[in-house]
Amino acid sequence: MTESDSSIFISYANADQSRVTPFCDYLVNQGFNVWIDCRCLKPGQNWEFEIRREIDKAAFVLIFVSQNSFDRRGYVQRELKLAIDKLNEKLIDDIYIIPILLDDAPIPPQLRGIQHIKASEPNCNERIADAIRHQQQRVGKARNAIQKNEGIVWESQTFHEASDGAPGYDVRFDWLAFRSERFPKITEITDYIKGRLLLTLFQHRQQTLEPASEFYNFEQDKFFRTNTYDAHCGEPILIGKIISVQYSVSWYGAGAVHSNYHFLTFNFLLEPLVLINSLSQLFKEPEKALVFIQSRVREALYPILASGKGDQKITRDWIDEGTSKWDCFDNFIFKDKGIEILFAPYQVASFAEGPQSASLSIATLVPQIRDEYVDALNARVQNGSP
Repeated sequence: MTESDSSIFISYANADQSRVTPFCDYLVNQGFNVWIDCRCLKPGQNWEFEIRREIDKAAFVLIFVSQNSFDRRGYVQRELKLAIDKLNEKLIDDIYIIPILLDDAPIPPQLRGIQHIKASEPNCNERIADAIRHQQQRVGKARNAIQKNEGIVWESQTFHEASDGAPGYDVRFDWLAFRSERFPKITEITDYIKGRLLLTLFQHRQQTLEPASEFYNFEQDKFFRTNTYDAHCGEPILIGKIISVQYSVSWYGAGAVHSNYHFLTFNFLLEPLVLINSLSQLFKEPEKALVFIQSRVREALYPILASGKGDQKITRDWIDEGTSKWDCFDNFIFKDKGIEILFAPYQVASFAEGPQSASLSIATLVPQIRDEYVDALNARVQNGSP
């Protein structure tokens, strides 16, 4: 993994811009791919959409803490929340958020468990770059080990197409190009996922044939008359002979009050190559399994009732409705310790609460899972390991 393969998002208070940009310049000169709003936002872009999208894509988030940013309401606090949400998806020893103290402001409570560095320390720039390179090497080694052990190779490719119009569109997505001698049909996974994403592109192209002059015109800012779609995927997850690919999708419907985001997940049995199209497909008795999963998922989600972050009051009815049928669990991925179910904003909580997730232990599900999937999940699961 090279330095330009992963992006670095810089979060800071506007008042600290002159103190922060030298750090950005140093990292860029070292060959890193750095995103900072004062350099990367283009005229006419929706800054909230772009910031959310870049945090979601970023491999690292540098958070500059100062008296200007600590304990103040504003977007720097929202950036911190987004980064913390992403941190929860990482391994405990991953380096993802790097707090940098510009002055003697106290560390925000959310960051107190993460090693920080003071901007005044000697070689601060070099130490930041060294931490980033260390994590990149870890990720690169882990990817190489998985590819070697599993006999599966993949590389990320990106597509981007935009058209100015009323409305126009801006579609960007990436996909993983798989190949394997052990599982030669795995290239069909690439074709399937790319096809699903291209369908979205075709739908946006179709809209250019149906201009809506009563809603959009070329006097409007370009962003507000442009349907914007960005689908970004992480590393694939291989558990036994099952592979999961998770996408985070940022999108904006032209003229909407704000942007939104959701998930797309793809799961496949590798031998024979079969699409796991729904969670219910795994179970011997789907209706019985649904009751069990609803109970476990709701138990995991009910604590957000007390969070009170959003203006909309979250109720048990909201959560129960968002978990009422199998379709509610369409976005799921396999992980080492179980199955993770993902919920987009509004499904079980308000937009301000952000996305939610719930994990199910494979060990508790094994008695209900069909034998072919238990076998695919490998001996570790069969033996009842969590």
